[in-house]
Order: sequence, then C-alpha cells, then structure tokens
Amino acid sequence: MIRKTELLAPAGSIESFYAAVNSGADSVYLGGKLFNARHNSQNFDDEQMKRVIKYAHNKNVKVYVTLNIILKDTEIFDALKYAAFLYENDVDAVIVQDLGLLYLLKKHIPQLPVNISTQGAVYDEYGVKFFEQYNVQKVILAREMSLAQLRETVKNTDTDLETFIHGALCTCYSGQCYMSSFLGGRSGNRGKCAQPCRLNYSFYDKEKGELSEEFNEMPVLSLKDFMAGETVHELIDAGITTFKIEGRMKGPLYTSEVVRYYRQIIDDYYKGTQTDTSTLRERAVSTFSRGYTNSYLKPDKDDEMFAKLSSGVKGENIDEIEEENNDISHEFSEYKRNSLNFKIKLKIGEKAELFASDGENEVLIKSEEPCESSLRNAVTEDIVKEQLGKLGNTIYELQDLTIEKQDNVFIRKSTLNQLRRDATELLYEKKAVVYHREPVCFTRNEVFSFNKTDEINKPRISVKINSDDDFKLIDNHKVDRIYVPYKLNLDLVRKISVKEKYLFIPNIVSVTQYNEFKNNLKLYEEIFDGVCVNNVGSFFFFKQNSSLKIHCGSFFNIINSFSTELLKENGAVSVTFSTESNIRDMESINKNASVKTEVKSHEYLQLMVMKNCPMSLIKKCKNLQDCSTCEHRNKYALKDRKGVYFNIERDNRLTHIYNSVPLSLLGKTEDFVSQHIDYFMVDTKWLDDAEDIIDALYCEINGVRVPNVLKENNYTRGHYLKNIL
Repeated sequence: MIRKTELLAPAGSIESFYAAVNSGADSVYLGGKLFNARHNSQNFDDEQMKRVIKYAHNKNVKVYVTLNIILKDTEIFDALKYAAFLYENDVDAVIVQDLGLLYLLKKHIPQLPVNISTQGAVYDEYGVKFFEQYNVQKVILAREMSLAQLRETVKNTDTDLETFIHGALCTCYSGQCYMSSFLGGRSGNRGKCAQPCRLNYSFYDKEKGELSEEFNEMPVLSLKDFMAGETVHELIDAGITTFKIEGRMKGPLYTSEVVRYYRQIIDDYYKGTQTDTSTLRERAVSTFSRGYTNSYLKPDKDDEMFAKLSSGVKGENIDEIEEENNDISHEFSEYKRNSLNFKIKLKIGEKAELFASDGENEVLIKSEEPCESSLRNAVTEDIVKEQLGKLGNTIYELQDLTIEKQDNVFIRKSTLNQLRRDATELLYEKKAVVYHREPVCFTRNEVFSFNKTDEINKPRISVKINSDDDFKLIDNHKVDRIYVPYKLNLDLVRKISVKEKYLFIPNIVSVTQYNEFKNNLKLYEEIFDGVCVNNVGSFFFFKQNSSLKIHCGSFFNIINSFSTELLKENGAVSVTFSTESNIRDMESINKNASVKTEVKSHEYLQLMVMKNCPMSLIKKCKNLQDCSTCEHRNKYALKDRKGVYFNIERDNRLTHIYNSVPLSLLGKTEDFVSQHIDYFMVDTKWLDDAEDIIDALYCEINGVRVPNVLKENNYTRGHYLKNIL
C-alpha cells in the first residue's frame, strides 16, 4: 500500500480547526493557551483541546500540539505536565523546540511521539541525525532548504521529514532570531514575536555617511509569502512525508482555501491525473498575499523574494469566497461528513434494538422500554427514516438504513430520537480514542533530580576573535579560552599561549563549509583543544568525526537545566547561556548542571542570520553566489524609524544583522560571578575598544570595579537583569 504524503494545516482558532479538517487536511497543528510559538492566536483551552482531538480522530485527521518555545526551569515542569495531559487525551504528537523539554519527554513520557519544530533550526542531514538519536517521529526542516538539499537529506536519513509549502516566510532562520527580543522585549523563541522584520528601514552608506534615497523608509527585510504550488509533486518524489501550511495567525477562510488548493495537487499526483488548479490557486491567493515566491525550493535569480511591503492584501473576490465558505468552518459542516449505517429491529413486547456502524466501529443500543402494539398508531418506515435521519447536529450522514419490524408495532418518536442520539454519541466516543494510553505519573522532585558535583572554579575570561589582528589581544595572563573562526590564519593559533583553544563554528553551516571541515579535521585536532558549535547539526558532525571537546554556543538557546543535561549526555563539556536568559535562569542552571557554563559579557549580538541579501535591492543584484567579492557586503547599516543603526554584513552567502549597542555585563559582573559561572566571554566583532573591555572585565571578575568603561546609553543589559516576555 502506497503511503500518501500528509497535508498538515494550521489552526489558531476553533473555526480554523474545523475549516482545516473539513477542507481535506490530513493533520492539524495547534497550540494550547501556554507554551506555544503563536501566543497571539486564540489557541485552545484544555476542554477545547479534548474536544478537537476527538473531532479530528473521528474524521481520520491527526492533531499535533505545539510546545515549541524555549522554557525556563520555573516553567518546564508545567509544560511536561501539559504534555502528559495531551498524551492521556490521545494527541498524535507534540511539536517541540526546547532541548530540555525533549530530554524530559523521552525520560518521563517516552511513548509520546515528538516532532522537532522548525524553531530547532535543522537545515541539513546532520541536524536530522542529531535528533534521530532521540527517536523523534518527525523533523520539520528549515524553510531555507532547496529541493536539491531536501532530496539529499532524505537520502541520508531515516526519520520522516516535514517541510513548509505555503505561507509567510520569516526573514531569519527560525529559532535564530533575536531582533524582536532585543528591540521590543518580545521574544520569537517565546512565541511573542513583534515582527520587526516587517517594519520600515533605510539603508545607510557607512562610507559616504548618507542614506540611500531610493530605499528610504521601506520594509526592506520583509519577504514575500511562500507558495510551492506544483513543486509539491517533486517534493513527493524527493521523499518528504509531510507538507506544512503556515498560518495559525490567519483565519478559517485562508485555511480552507489553501488546504483545498494543495489537497487537489496532492490527490492529482496519486491518481495520476492533472487537474486545472488555477482557480483554486487564485482563491488561495485572494485570502492573503504579500506576493508569492518559490525561490527557496527552486532558486531563481528572476524570482524576487523581497515583498517591499509589510502586510498582506486580499483579492477583490474575497467577499464572494467568504460567503461560499460559511459552512465549512462549523462543527457540523456539510463537508466531509462520516457515513453511518443503521439497522433497527422493532418487535412487540421487546426492547427496540439499533445497530450502528461507521465502517470501523459498531454499537448496539436498546430502548429502555419495550415496543408496544397499536392498530391505529403503528410506526411506519417513513417515521423511522425521518427520526433516525435527523443527523444535522452530528458529523454523520445516513448511508444505509435497514428496518426490521413487526406489523402493528408502536414506538414513540422520542424513543427513536434517543436511540439515534445514544448510537451516534457512542460511535463518536469509540472512534475518538486511537491509542488507549495509560496515565503517566511523575513528581516535581523526580523531574528535578540531578547528580550535581559541587566543583566551583575561579571565573575566567574567554574571547572570540574575528580577525588575524585580534590575536594580539590575547594575553594569556587574562584570557583562558579563545574561540577562533575556522577562516582565520590557523598558524597564528599555534603561536599564541593560552590554556584552551577552541575552533568557532557559526550557527548556519553550508555543505561547502562541511567539506572544508572534513578536509582539515586532523589540522584542527593538532591545533585546538575543542570546538564551539552553534547548531545541533555541527554538534553531530564534530562528535562523529573528531576527538575535539565540544562547547555549545548561545544559539542553542539554553535557558533551563535540562537542555544542559541533554547536551552533556551527548558529549558537551561546556555551554553558553542563551542571550535571552536572565541571572535567575543562570543561577538555577548552575545549581543543577554538571557542565561548565559561560555568559556573553560584552558583544554586539547577531540579531538575525538570513539567506537573502537586503543589499541586493540597492545593487539590483541577482547573483548571490559571489558575496565575498561584493563591495556592498559590509558597506551598509540599517537605520530604523527611531534613528538607530544596525550593522549588516554579507558572509558565506548569508546576511548577518547586529545590534546597535553591545550587550554588556560591565559594572554588574560581580552579580554574575556570585552565580559561579565559569567563563565570561568577550566577542571582538565591531569593537573598537576590545583591549580595554577585556582589561575591565578581568578586573571585575577579580573583584575590582573599573569606572567609566561604558558610555552612557551606549550599551544594553538585554534580558540579563529582567525577564523576557
């Protein structure tokens, strides 16, 4: 039997849920009131959640619930309890971003299927293989992957893979964006993104000291929406098992029309037919559009991906489409009703018997009172058909009715109605339960059980350098660990004297870069003590291919103790706290964790990493392959509506956007030293005063305050001394 590709639809509200199911989705993803990445959707309370799971299962549709934010120690037990509630109520899978939650689910609810969120930033086979170690059900791949990359990943992995086929595109790789978090205090990794990528910006030419007139106050980061369209057939051939539609923030009209469009395309593939889907496509576009692109799946220099507008528009025929869709977003819609067969036996002096079947389950219902005899008011077949056929407030439609009755038998209409209600309710409840799971039990003390050693080390300084000139900053008296990007002159690494030398790997790594790593592994092992990785894929690669110690950088988004446990058990020796963590999070992790910890102490944070190049708008460039020689690659900054400037840099075919001011602990370092953090890290990127910063930090970790190092209003404490929203 051919296993069909699954069409997965979004539901941010109960109406969108019904629209998704009744339009032909194979599965629906949605969120509860907490712990999900679409905080501003209506979402579903516990009673609604039970209800929609039962409804979906009755219509042979799966339900995946999103638990796809990063979680603190103060929250993660409640998230685990919620996962247990979902498990016991027959959810088909949960969608997870946080490594700590994955760790706890596999430990305490191992039978609950887990799908890895696109927030997990999996963009190659190595990332998939990392999660295969945890027996996950599916991995949702990054939107930025091309059809060729998807084919290669399917070929080299065993887990079911899911990819987006339609909807809004984040500018940044999902799970790696901190722009909303640091500009507005609303974290995308916590489900509250304020979408700063849709706002207006201007290009500032740093060499000329002037703004670009052509692109003044435009949403230059805003991307068009994604539409795979007929490319879905090639994705099926490639082996992708699930196609995901984005849009939990959109309404039921969008959901129903987009599902119908792709339902037809997928069905055509398996039937070997070719239907004209142009009208379906037009209707889908009419529900919401910023313009559409397919240039991630099929890179095309003529497929412009930048929308140059913030919000979407609707088609002129939207009112007509809406009127036609009134019924589909209701519980008892006329669409996709389940077939029902009845057989009723009516004998005088015996209880009436109603046999009901939905094709999978059968039930037998008997009346409370026996049937009577009546010459004048004997029940007719028409009366029986009329009463048993009243299925409007159910999900059923009567397909076949068999009536066996004696002559002159009498039964009340109310009794027939009750038989019908009891039969349909019992059938509904039987089909709702798919897995027949036992309750799971665990206590807070059982969950928060760690084998923590009490080793406390003197705080040390670590430095990430960014150029060959930066090597002169390394004073082995003050600096204990350095992070060196793989592109620098590695001969210079041999010449410096420092306790720990770590190779630095960025959070997004290309196949070309991996090939370079493979060719230089022996060299790396000769020069370096370890490697700092910033993605699960590069973690897996270096663990499998080298003997280097592994340090996990801040892009792992670690804000709880269980993430460190998972990484430690996988071989990590140290981790950097997420830049979205605060001092209380660090205190809790250090109380529980057995790995060494590090805090970013002074750095211009990378707020975004994106595949597209905003500077291509200025240059009118259609070739994103020769970025290393482009004069625009680090010439510009972005200026926002408040007059704040953000450095942009194009490197390795990726665009990096950096914060306008450094995140800094200087002046507050002693508060963090008291939390027994092992390393205090300085990143020299964009710093003019790196040597002064290192000197001041060295003094502060040793208890000596250095005044006037930071300029007033020219730095941020980020979330370190407050709580992310």
